[in-house]
Amino acid sequence: MKSVIFNNLKIKNFLSVGEKVVEVSFNPGLNAITGINRDQIDRRNGVGKSTITDALHFALFGNTIRELKKEHIINYSTGKTCEVSLTFTVKTSKKTDEYEVIRTLEPSKCMLYQNQIDVTRDSISSTTDFISELIQCNSEVFQNCVVMTVNNTIPFMAKKKIEKRKFIEGIFNLEVFSKMLNVVRE
Repeated sequence: MKSVIFNNLKIKNFLSVGEKVVEVSFNPGLNAITGINRDQIDRRNGVGKSTITDALHFALFGNTIRELKKEHIINYSTGKTCEVSLTFTVKTSKKTDEYEVIRTLEPSKCMLYQNQIDVTRDSISSTTDFISELIQCNSEVFQNCVVMTVNNTIPFMAKKKIEKRKFIEGIFNLEVFSKMLNVVRE
């Protein structure tokens, strides 16, 4: 059995976060992100909750949950290099490894460290694929099972038949069967 534990997220020049680094430490188990609007105490909008979930998704998959274009991800006010780093632990019955993924825009880079040793692949997409394999999760499963935002999560029963199949394949790592079917069809 493999478990993935998110430890720490650092965000700089990403969406509404500017030069001052925002750091989020995760506790083991369930984490709920809430916020306080210091301008309007009775409101919870505009405090950065979605920015945190987008940064977490960006660190792992290279894009945001809200599917923003890359030029809209960099903080508009600063216009400087956007950087998101995420540390996480992968535990198996045999070993425990500590990972850090660092993604930047302007310039676009993705670096991955395992126990402080660089294990970055030859390209950003190869490194992203490696991260997905490492955490055994694709973007859709991550959004619907880990982040679960109200605005982006479609209930399983409301999904179309093919979406249900792909979702189940993603959860159980069974995409190979769809690939095999496509090869047979060709």
